[in-house]
Amino acid sequence: MGNYILIGVVGNHYGFSGEFNFKIEYSEIRELPQGFKVRVGYSANFAEDFIIERFERKNSRAIAKFQGINDKESILKHKEKGIFADEDEILKYNPKFISTNKIIGCIVVDAATGQKIGEITEVWELPANNVWLAKTEVGDLPIPVIDEVIIETDFENKIVKINVIDGLLDLTHGRGVVDED
Repeated sequence: MGNYILIGVVGNHYGFSGEFNFKIEYSEIRELPQGFKVRVGYSANFAEDFIIERFERKNSRAIAKFQGINDKESILKHKEKGIFADEDEILKYNPKFISTNKIIGCIVVDAATGQKIGEITEVWELPANNVWLAKTEVGDLPIPVIDEVIIETDFENKIVKINVIDGLLDLTHGRGVVDED
């Protein structure tokens, strides 16, 4: 079995022909072609296999249909179950996709000085751009995932080099808390 990751959760039926909506967990997933294999269940290991018949991205949500599911009752049996897909298969159709598993635990380094800044502990999917939260010695630093800031990613060695733009380090939560008594 490949490296299956959660890409969404089955929501409500959409119409009456077996289509349903779901929230996409990763903004980089733009396409899942007809014939794409997924697993649906409460975990990737305890799930049923399905083949996508139709997938249409709509902002942070998608409309999908699986082969063999042709009515709303069949969809409702799977409501709130996870949709899992093989990470390597996702990459074939979505080359900019980076799973959260690869990001969490990366060491953040200042590209100019080589100094360690912190370690990524969370990934936030936001409308404008994603944010990687790094735990530093003085607090949590939100790092915007934009070309101006992210200089290099080496997920094999768990290193992310960033450009420390003006004011970035001032965003650290927990820095210099002053008691105003």
